[in-house]
Order: sequence, then structure tokens, then C-alpha cells
Amino acid sequence: MNLTGTVPTAVCDLASLTRLDLSNNQLTGTFPAAALSRCSRLRFLDLANNALHGALPRDVGRLSPAMEHLNLSSNRFSGAVPLAVAALPALRSLLLDTNRFTGVYPAAEIGKLAGLECLTLAVNAFAPAPVPVAFAKLTKLTYLWMSEMNIIGTLQPHGAYAARPVIEQPHRCNSGLYLNNNTLIGELPRTVTAVNLIEIDLSTNQLRGEMSEDFGNLRNLTFLSLNRNNLSGELPPDLGKHSPLSSIDISNNNLSGSLPKTLCANGKLKYVIANNNNFSGNLPANLGDCVMLIYLVLDNNRFSGDFPEKIWLLPKLNTVMIQINDFTGALPAVISPNIQWIEMGNNKFSGSIPRTAIKLLVFSAENNQLDGELPADMSKLANLIELKVPDNRITGPIPASIKLLLNLKSLNLFGNQLIGAIS
Repeated sequence: MNLTGTVPTAVCDLASLTRLDLSNNQLTGTFPAAALSRCSRLRFLDLANNALHGALPRDVGRLSPAMEHLNLSSNRFSGAVPLAVAALPALRSLLLDTNRFTGVYPAAEIGKLAGLECLTLAVNAFAPAPVPVAFAKLTKLTYLWMSEMNIIGTLQPHGAYAARPVIEQPHRCNSGLYLNNNTLIGELPRTVTAVNLIEIDLSTNQLRGEMSEDFGNLRNLTFLSLNRNNLSGELPPDLGKHSPLSSIDISNNNLSGSLPKTLCANGKLKYVIANNNNFSGNLPANLGDCVMLIYLVLDNNRFSGDFPEKIWLLPKLNTVMIQINDFTGALPAVISPNIQWIEMGNNKFSGSIPRTAIKLLVFSAENNQLDGELPADMSKLANLIELKVPDNRITGPIPASIKLLLNLKSLNLFGNQLIGAIS
């Protein structure tokens, strides 16, 4: 649908109406709470992704007492969230994220919604406040999104992330904890792992300390993002062993040690982002068995040893960023044809520029030990926009076919043993 105008309150003439979904339209105007209160049997109301504006009226508490799902996210509502929003005793899902709310949200009142399973308050300009202690009363809560809403203070062990059962969530509310892009300080509490969560995002805060080994015991975890904190120590040795881990981002911390061999134990791993840490040692050879792997970012660490050759052959691999490490080994002549982005500068790789990566956009390998000649038929790399291989051991002529790379914007061949000119 592509509805415009205001919310059609005449729908409440349908006396038996229990579900009203007007999301993803272009509705405008304010929230007609008083008029919608005539929908006395309404249990599901979704007005997300419209252009509704203004303050939420106190009449929001007069909506059907049977209301279980209220989604007002991604609109332009402003002002304070009224206390009356928590006057709907049957609520299981309350989604208020991505609006323009300000002031103090009614945490104590929301904490009394005993049946609440899904709560989103993220991306609003609320007054700075800690994670509410009152949310610890929400014993059925399995999805909490409070990113980008000025949360301050520490993650307390009695907070809303205390142990919860994993239950099937309605209305796209998976089991997840999202407190990213706030100002949380202190250590990462063990209670985070007491939740059998599917997704955890605590990125872009000021958390410090080590990751508990309990992270390795999570059995449903698919997504873990702890990037841009001050975490230190080694990763739990069993991380990924018991869970279908698909994405891990631990970049921009002070983590050390090696990557666990269990990261891809269940074969679901697609994204590994661990750049800007102090990791060292060899990469687990079994990363080359991660057939789902798409994105591998390990730059600016202290990894060493031979880079597992099988990684280059992974069928879905798109991006490899491993610059500023101490990797060795030969870049194989044949690599996955789906790779588009390779940054491997400042290592000790040998070998030659691959000829089979026909989708390659960027190949940056400065300050290595690449040898051999440039591919004679450079036109096979027709998508290439950046080729940087300075300070290597490449020999022979510059192939005339390089001028056929019509998309090439950056070329650096300095510091090699090339002869001739681009003709």
C-alpha cells in the first residue's frame, strides 16, 4: 500500500477488528488515540514507518485493554513519552524507537508491564540516564533495544538483561540485547551471558575488562558486536563452539591472544571483524573451512605465520582486509572469483597478483614480497578501481593491457623492478 493522509479512524466502525497494520505508508498527522479507543477489541496496532508527528496524547492509555502489540517506531513523534503508554496491561511488545522523543521516559511505569517481551526505545533524544533498575521486573523480556538514547553509567547485574528464557517472539522481535552507541562504562558483567540471547550489541560504549568464558556457552548466539570499547584480555576459547555464530565484530578494542579455533565450529560464520586490536599468532587453519565466510577484517594486529591458503578459495568470500600484520605465505595463482576487495599491505606475502578474481575492485598489497610479472591480460580485471603494489619484487614489463582498465582510479607500482612504460 501507499496510503497518505491521516490515520483512518473510521476503521473502528468494524466492531470485531483485532488487528490493524498501517505500517510502511506515508500517513501524516498526530496520533488519534481517542478515536482509536473505539476499537475496543484491538490487540495489534502497527503504525511504524510513517510520518506521524506531535506528542503522544495521554489518551494512548485508553486504547483497547486487550492491546498486546503497539508499534509506533520510525515516525516523528516528539515530546515526552506519556505515563499512560504503560497503562495497557496486556502489552507484550512496545516499540517506540526512532522518533524524536525527549525528556525522561517512564521507566518505572514500563517496568510494571509484567507481560512485556519486546521493548524498543532506541534512537531518541532522551535525557541521559542509566539502564533502569525497574526493567529488572520485566521477567519475560527477551528483546531490549536501547541504542543511541543517552544511556550512561554501568551495566548492573540486576538490570533488565538478567537471565531470561528464550521464547518464540512475535512481530519480528528476536531474542536480543542492544545497548550500542551509548556511554556505558565499567566492566562487561557476566550476567549478559546468563541470557540465552540470539543477538548482543554493546558496541560503541566505554566498557572495559575481559570477556567472560561464559560467552562460549551461549547456544543460540548468532550476532555479537562489542566493537569500539576498551575490552582487553583474550577471547573465550569456546566462543562459537556451541552456537550458530554468524557475525562477530570485536574491532577497536585492546584484545590479545589468538582467535579461537571454535569460531566457525557450526559452519555459519559470515563476518569476522577483529581489526585494531593486539591479536597475535597464527590464524586457525579451519577458517579455511568456513564456506559461508563473506567478510574477513583483521588489519592492524600482530598476526603471524602462513595465511591459510584455503581461505582464498572460499566460494562466498568478498572482502579480505589483513594489512599491517606479519603474515607470510604465497598468494595462490587461483583465488575465489567472487572476491572484490583485498587489502594485504605491510605483511610478508609472496606470490603474484591473482588472475582469476574477475570481480576484483581493490587490490592493495604494498610492502610485501610479491614477485613475478604483472598479468599480461589485465583486461580480465575490468572492474579494478585501485591497484597498489609498491615496494614489492615485481619484475618484467608493464603490460599494455593496463590501459584497458577503464575504471582504474588509483595505480601505484613504485618500488618494484618493472621495466618499460605504459604505452
